[in-house]
Amino acid sequence: MEQKKLNDDLAKGELGKLYLLFGEERFLVNHYATAISQGLHKDVFEGVADPREIMMAADTVPFLPGKRLIYVKDSKLFTSERKTDAEELVEYLPKIPDDTVLVFVESEVDRRLRIFKKVSEIGLAVNCEPPTPQVLTKWIVRTMKEKGKTISESNANVLQRTCGTNMANLFQEIDKLAHFCGEKKDVSPEDITAICTPTLEARIFDLTKAMGAGRASDALKSYRNMLALKESPFVVLVMIIRQLRIILLCKCAEEKGLPKAQIAKELNIRDFVISEARAQGRRFSKEQLLAALKNCQDTDIKIKTGLLAPEIGVEMLLAGLSMG
Repeated sequence: MEQKKLNDDLAKGELGKLYLLFGEERFLVNHYATAISQGLHKDVFEGVADPREIMMAADTVPFLPGKRLIYVKDSKLFTSERKTDAEELVEYLPKIPDDTVLVFVESEVDRRLRIFKKVSEIGLAVNCEPPTPQVLTKWIVRTMKEKGKTISESNANVLQRTCGTNMANLFQEIDKLAHFCGEKKDVSPEDITAICTPTLEARIFDLTKAMGAGRASDALKSYRNMLALKESPFVVLVMIIRQLRIILLCKCAEEKGLPKAQIAKELNIRDFVISEARAQGRRFSKEQLLAALKNCQDTDIKIKTGLLAPEIGVEMLLAGLSMG
């Protein structure tokens, strides 16, 4: 709701006096901070700023016409560590001058504090959480359009599956795609495969897909590529175990007749991950998956007790699993 209100404020060019930007998705935090500051004269306070200096800057009549932005970053005023200092601001916030926009950009926020409640009451406290898959898909389509390219929603999902859901990383990959496509307007899955950098999770998808299809050489090639990228054999093994468990859980849920959306919600996993896991599950029986997980556990024990070297241990595991 707060994000929608902020988007409306920005679209209308009618900024309020007070904003707090925080949350896990730092790309959105930085995006909104930049959007708010467009065209405004800016005073910046970074780090543990004195509340009295912030209030003095907000009260100072600007030399130039138009609104002035007071930008306060990582002040810790919204944590219990600076609760006493924050109290000085609480009484002041309703008195912010009409020609001033006060923006707090914080990494840590305690919603129980008076200052947070006061900002929420008279301004806008925007929690920049990671977007839902549907919102992220639409954002990819819109961002690609801004760069003069067209991508379908299904191909936007391919991009998420390949590059993950971190918005800062996705923005870089979108930029790479736009340059790679050149004069070509439509972005295809082949373009994504050709230029985008897959996440470890995406590589594990491909590895288990090859393993389930009995393509041992492809599974081992994927594994060796990960080692070449300095991935730890232990991390690869943990991710293989995670993927096999997801496949097993999806298979069990599907047998109970649960729809994809419900499985995604219960496992707290995105829809396209569930779709991939269900597809891979058709290549395995439950008995095979349980045996594979047991083999993974045995390999983990042998590596940790020094009976197997990590790289060789995981390679032997993959070869065995690929051959059933």
